Amino acid sequence: MKKIGIVMNSIAEINFQKDSTLLLMSELQNQGKELYYIENLNLYFANQTPMAIAQKIEVFMNENKWFDLQDQEKIELTSLDLVLMRQDPPFDMNFINNTYVLEAAENKGLKVVNRPSSLRKFNEKLSILNYPSFITDTLVTSNKSLMEEFINTHKKVVSKPLGLMGGEGVQIINTDNSSEALSNISSDNLEMLMLQKFIDEVYLGDRRILLINGNLPESVVLRKPPEGDFRGNLAIGGTASTEILNERDKEIASVIGKDLIEQGIFIAGLDVVGGFLTEINITCPTCFRELLDQTGENLAKSFVDQLKIAKS
Repeated sequence: MKKIGIVMNSIAEINFQKDSTLLLMSELQNQGKELYYIENLNLYFANQTPMAIAQKIEVFMNENKWFDLQDQEKIELTSLDLVLMRQDPPFDMNFINNTYVLEAAENKGLKVVNRPSSLRKFNEKLSILNYPSFITDTLVTSNKSLMEEFINTHKKVVSKPLGLMGGEGVQIINTDNSSEALSNISSDNLEMLMLQKFIDEVYLGDRRILLINGNLPESVVLRKPPEGDFRGNLAIGGTASTEILNERDKEIASVIGKDLIEQGIFIAGLDVVGGFLTEINITCPTCFRELLDQTGENLAKSFVDQLKIAKS
């Protein structure tokens, strides 16, 4: 396995100090892999052939220059040995259509991480419903009357769009502001929202558990919200620390890890708040850098090592 394609958003716009994809690329490069950068708008079909506009890339762990690109070239995806799908949400039609291109290449023998069909069907929010013993009370609906009933029952809830990331669109709704919050939700072409009973421990931080090929790490990344917010997402100013996995972390991760392997989900990030599973991130899980910088645990190296095992 020599030639590796990486589908991602613009590498020029990443945060060098935090980006997990860059760390994965660096480890692949360190182990002798030839990297091909594929921006997320550059997958396509030429008749029945899955293609990409790609650029050979060299990466550096240097904040002043972290990549060097060669000229663009049109390639058949099957000329690569592996494609690492690291496109950020939103989970929109661009994302879905990219999975169709990748799946067509997969059907011709290309290995894709994570499996394209699983990226489509394993929604990061809805997938937690498969584990009712691990989650808090949850409602998924586009019906405002059902939302209002749920809010009145639990007094304080969190609402989440199903296809976004980084805490975007997530808000607290309680009985005091429910009328205003629900009135701001358009009745035209309303997509379903997830509402969950509010977990007070969220202010202590959410626990990101990174799984590689179903294997548990030694530590979790604990993301604490910035002052005045309840969301611990690092993209909006949350702060990261690390802790050793506790027994609840291990219980949740061990069960879900087995299912992820069966679904062809090689890299995943589980989010746990107050002992409750809140999301299963599979599109572009982050926190590799925080774990490495604070504990020395290098899951990027584990990823490459596990690829070799999975291939054999």
